[in-house]
Amino acid sequence: MRKSAIVIGFGAFFVTMALLLKFYAFDKLAVIPIDQNTKQVAVDKNAYLFDAGTLKFQHTTLTTTIGAVALKGESEKFGHNAVIFSKWQFSKIPQTKTPQEGFTEKFAVERHTGKVVKWSGDEENGKAIGHQGYTVKFPFGTQKTTYPYWDGSTQKTMQMKYAGTDKIDGLEVYRFEGTVPRQTLAIEPTKEAPGFLFGGAQSSPGVKAKYDYANDRTIWVEPQTGAFIKVSEAQKQWLTDPGTGKSVQVLRTTSVFNNATVKSNVDEYKGKASQLKALKLAPWILGILGLLLIVGGVLMAVLLGRRDGNGNGDDYGDGSYDGSGGDDDYYADDDETQHGVSGLLGDRNRSGGGPDAAGDSADNTVRLDKNS
Repeated sequence: MRKSAIVIGFGAFFVTMALLLKFYAFDKLAVIPIDQNTKQVAVDKNAYLFDAGTLKFQHTTLTTTIGAVALKGESEKFGHNAVIFSKWQFSKIPQTKTPQEGFTEKFAVERHTGKVVKWSGDEENGKAIGHQGYTVKFPFGTQKTTYPYWDGSTQKTMQMKYAGTDKIDGLEVYRFEGTVPRQTLAIEPTKEAPGFLFGGAQSSPGVKAKYDYANDRTIWVEPQTGAFIKVSEAQKQWLTDPGTGKSVQVLRTTSVFNNATVKSNVDEYKGKASQLKALKLAPWILGILGLLLIVGGVLMAVLLGRRDGNGNGDDYGDGSYDGSGGDDDYYADDDETQHGVSGLLGDRNRSGGGPDAAGDSADNTVRLDKNS
């Protein structure tokens, strides 16, 4: 019965490993690092905008830099299995050093889900606010569904809907699309603008204009990690003279992560995605194999026990043989010697012949022969 016990033992070991991988190891790996530090660069080589530095409309290259840094000290102080992020972005053009647009924000996200959690230090441009939804990534194991994504310009969530599966440099990604319809910028609802923008003379006094914004956003997400591999924003902005109601478009751009940023993201997350996928798949393989081994070991024990009960004997330590003859010529050729040995050990009621051929078969073992 020893061999069936070994088989059952291996089966129990595999099942235990499957449970550890699923409920312990995955949670250790599928987590946002507390020292995360990323920088992304988006570019539009044919942006149209009103440059506040030169007071002229420009067709130019617009470069936007986005950074997100995990604040380890504040994260450890806050706890709640969360990481505090400081995020910032600014845009610039080569014609002037004056930033075209910029803002900063701080928020907390749950390390496993990637979703914003309530935190007293939540802010945008130094003002207290309540972030919601997703900000720097989607959840580990991203699904083909719709996710609420935080839009800093409107200071509320927008719906990012799954729109298809693509490949970027060989990496499979889910494409999510969402639209922010034209509305007043919550981050800056009004903006000082020169009066001539609305048809007045060059010397016209400035106008406190209403500031509107719209955006068609596309995010390509690596589904195992939830990481943003590529982002595109087709953004428009308008200034409106509240006195005359006249609107002037002051920005039209489609800014997309540049090639260097995309390549860096693919290189970083391709390996992590493979690890998480294997970690999701391994518990199923080990669990099924373990259960099969356990069942096989139990069946082996039952069959061997039934054979022992029928008096056939085995070679597991009682020294008995069924005397059915067998193929072992050694025992058949020296019957006298064998009876002498039997006499020394005590009469085992041997009926003659050789050892039970079935004893040899007891050495045969059941051989059991692969997301996430």
